[in-house]
Amino acid sequence: MEPKESLSAKRTRTQWAAQFLTASELVRRGYTVSFTMGNHTPDADLMVGAPSHRQFWVDVKGLSAKAGWLIRNKADRAELYYVLVYLAPLPDGRHSRQPDRFFVLTQAETNDLIDRFQSARPNNKGTMPGFNWRDAHPYEDAWHKLPQ
Repeated sequence: MEPKESLSAKRTRTQWAAQFLTASELVRRGYTVSFTMGNHTPDADLMVGAPSHRQFWVDVKGLSAKAGWLIRNKADRAELYYVLVYLAPLPDGRHSRQPDRFFVLTQAETNDLIDRFQSARPNNKGTMPGFNWRDAHPYEDAWHKLPQ
């Protein structure tokens, strides 16, 4: 019997998987990607170069269950985008799994979703920053929003 994974370990694994999946998808689309490692650039996980040589930042958030996206408003930063990644669960005894899902948002769109979620829940007082799982659905596979 395998030991049960802690919630913290699962979150870390999910976040790393989401970052690598996002980087992989960006590279497949012709972008150049560097990991920021979060320590010196807390606003973004990836520094990305577009095919046009324009540079921008991507903050990646990962989920392994269809729960709320935990994201806090950030001060405006030029060229900051969000990629939210839903990691499809691994199959139990099956040979294939569902595809992972990507939701691509601008910083303004992300902040708007956070603000609307908070406005609808005035008693929340920021204890659950972010927004609902389904609120990201209109942004699924919206890779066209990123600089070309």
